[in-house]
Amino acid sequence: MKPAAILFLSLLIALTAFSHRSHAFDLSQPDQFHNGLSLQGFTGILNAPNAHVTEEGYFYGLYSNQKESKWRDQVRFQDNYLFSVGFFGFAEFGGRLFDAPGIGRDLSANLKLSTEPFFRQYRYVPSLAVGFQDIGGGATFFSSKYAVISEDLWRFRLSAGYAGFASGNFPSKGKFAGAEFKACDWIYLLSEYDKRETNVGVRLVTPQFWRIPISFTATAKSSISHRPGNVDFAVGLNLPLDFRVRPKKSAVTVAAFPAASEVGAASPTAAGPASEKPSAAAPQTLPAVSVTQAPSPAAEVSNAGVLAALRDRLVQIGFTNVRVGATNSGILVVEYENVRFNHNELDGAGVVLGVASALAKDRFDSIRLVIKRHDIKMARLLLPPRSADAFLNGTLPQAQLNDALVVRFDAPDEDVTFVPGKGNSGFLKASLMLWPGLTTAVGTDFGVFDYEVSVKPDLLVDLWKGALINARWDVPVAWSDNFDDGKPFRSSRHPARMERLMLFQALKPAADLMINLGGGVVLPHDYGTLNEALWSPGNGSHRFRAFQAYAKDSDTQQTTKAYLGSYRYYFAPLDLALEGTGGRFWAQDTGFALELKRFFGDATVSVYYKNTQKDDSKRWKAAGIQFTFPLTPGKDLKHYANMQLRGTDEWSYSQETTLGKTNDLAPYPLAINPQPVTALYRSYYNRDRLSEAYIRGHLDRLRDAWLRFGENL
Repeated sequence: MKPAAILFLSLLIALTAFSHRSHAFDLSQPDQFHNGLSLQGFTGILNAPNAHVTEEGYFYGLYSNQKESKWRDQVRFQDNYLFSVGFFGFAEFGGRLFDAPGIGRDLSANLKLSTEPFFRQYRYVPSLAVGFQDIGGGATFFSSKYAVISEDLWRFRLSAGYAGFASGNFPSKGKFAGAEFKACDWIYLLSEYDKRETNVGVRLVTPQFWRIPISFTATAKSSISHRPGNVDFAVGLNLPLDFRVRPKKSAVTVAAFPAASEVGAASPTAAGPASEKPSAAAPQTLPAVSVTQAPSPAAEVSNAGVLAALRDRLVQIGFTNVRVGATNSGILVVEYENVRFNHNELDGAGVVLGVASALAKDRFDSIRLVIKRHDIKMARLLLPPRSADAFLNGTLPQAQLNDALVVRFDAPDEDVTFVPGKGNSGFLKASLMLWPGLTTAVGTDFGVFDYEVSVKPDLLVDLWKGALINARWDVPVAWSDNFDDGKPFRSSRHPARMERLMLFQALKPAADLMINLGGGVVLPHDYGTLNEALWSPGNGSHRFRAFQAYAKDSDTQQTTKAYLGSYRYYFAPLDLALEGTGGRFWAQDTGFALELKRFFGDATVSVYYKNTQKDDSKRWKAAGIQFTFPLTPGKDLKHYANMQLRGTDEWSYSQETTLGKTNDLAPYPLAINPQPVTALYRSYYNRDRLSEAYIRGHLDRLRDAWLRFGENL
C-alpha cells in the first residue's frame, strides 16, 4: 500500500472509531488548536513538527518513554524529559534530556521560528516554520534542521515539510507529512509519515483547573511500520509563566503583537509631560474639583485630620517611612516605602493610591505618590484623585489615566507641609528572607539528575538613609548520592556556613543616577568590596551599569578583581530587555555575555550567550536559559518587633550547555556577574522595572492590586 494511502486509512479508522463511540460528537467549527509538544521536544504531531510554536508566555513540559528508532532494539528503556517556552508569538525555545542505558545521556536545545502570528488574520494563508534541533554541543544525538508548512482546515491541521539533515528519530532526511484532527476541545487524533515509517496516536488535553492555570496532556503513539500495537506514552503539563488564568481564545482575531491599548499606553515609551501639573482626564461625569483657593480654618482642621488618618491607615497596612502632607497648590503628597507587596512595586502603589484617592478625591486637585526604597526617594507619580479613583473602580479607561499621569524621578521643588506623628520608621527594621538554594548536575556521565537543596536565610537590616546590612547563610538539607563523601560532586557540597556579611550604602546624586557601595565578607573567607553605578536616562529604555569588585581570600591571600560595563535596552510593548556585559568577570575570565530577557507578569525567561577566556588562552562558549520568579506570597507578613519573615522576590534557576565540538565542561564558571539581593536593579529599581516606560505600560497593575488586596485591607 502507498504511504499516502496508509496515512489516510490510519486517520480514517481512528476518526470512524471515535465518531461511533462518542454520542456527543460535535462537528461545529472548533476553537483554536492546541499547539501540543511532540515526543521530540518541539511543537508538532507525534515526532514530526508542524509550523506552529508553543503559545507565547507558556511553559510546556513533557515526559516520554519513546525509544529512538535507530537504537530501540538495543536498549531496555529510554527516558526523555522535554520542555518548551513560548518566548515570542513566533518563536519557541526548548530543551531535551534523554537517558538510554548503553547508548548515551545528553542535554540538548532546540529553536523554532514560525510565520503564523503575522498572517493569523488571513484565514487560508498557511503557516511556515523552520527549526533547529540539538543546537551546539559536542555530542549531537538528535541534530536536525527542517522546514515545514501547515494549514488549518475546519478541524484538520495538515502539515508537510522537508528535513535537510537528521540524525534523530524523526524526521528522517527527506520529505515528511502529517495530520491532526481536533475531535473536541480535549481529544486530538494524530497521524504522520516519513520515508522511514508511519505513526498514529491520540493526544488528550485537559482544561485548566478552576483558578489554577495548569492543564495536563497525555499522548499515546504506535508505529504502523514497526511492531503495530506497541504503544509509547507521554505525559506533560502546560502553564502560563505569569500563572494567570487565560480566557478562552477563538481561532482568529489575535494580534501578533499587543496593541497599544493592551500594554497601557498609546506610546509606552513616550516621556510624560514636562510639567508636574497633570492634565484633566476624568470622565464628564466626574468634574474636576478646584481647592486652590485659601481654605477656611475649619477646612484646614478637617484636612489635617484626613491626612493623619491616611498616614495611620498606611502604617497599619504595613508600609514604612510614611509621610503624608499637602502643598499650597492643592497637591496631596504621600511618601511611603513598600515592604509588603513584594512581587512588584506597582502592587504597593496600587494599594496606596486606592486608599489615598478615596479620601482625597473631594479635597485635593492632585495626588503625588513618592515611592521610596530604603528611605531614598526613587520615583513620584502625580495624577488627579478623581481620575485615579474612577480608574481603580473600573469606570475610567486606562488610556485616559495614562494621559493624566506624570512620572518623575527628581525631587520636588515646592515645600510640603507634613502632618506630625510617627510614620513607621524603617530604622533598624529587618527582613529575613527564607528561600531554597538549588545546585543541580543534569545529564552528566554520573547521573540523569543530581542535586543539592539548601535553605538560604538572607537577612536585610535597614540603618540610616540608603544604608543596610546584608547577612546570608547557606544550610544544606538534602542531596543526591553523587554529592555524598567520595562521590563525583562532593567538592560542590559545603557545610553550613555564612556566605556574606556586608554593609551597603546607596546614594542618588541625580534623578537618573544611582551608586551603591558595599564592603565586608563578600564570600566565605573572601573580604572585599562590591560597587556599582547605574545611569538610566530619559524614560528608562536605556540603562548603563558599571561594576567593580575586589576580594582577598584570608587563607590563600589570593585576590579577585572584576571590572564590568553593561548596556541594557528595554522594549516596553513586549516587556523585552536586551543586555550586553563585557570586561573581567568574577572568575577572572575576560570576554562578554549577551542576555535576552522577557517579563511575563513577575516571571522572566532569559536566553543567554557567554564567550570568555582565562589565562590558558582557550576560549569557552556557552548558551543557556534561565527562569526567574518570586517565591513569596503576593502580600507578605508585616514587621513584628521590627522583624519581617518572608520569601524571596526573585528566585532563579538556569541550565546551560557548552558550545563547540567538545563535550567537555568549562573548568571555571563562565561570565559570573555578581548581583546580590542588594543590587540596585533589584533592591531599588523593582527588578529593573521602576522606569517610566514600564510604569506607563502597566497601569493595569495598579487596578489589579487594588481589586486583589484592597477589599481585605
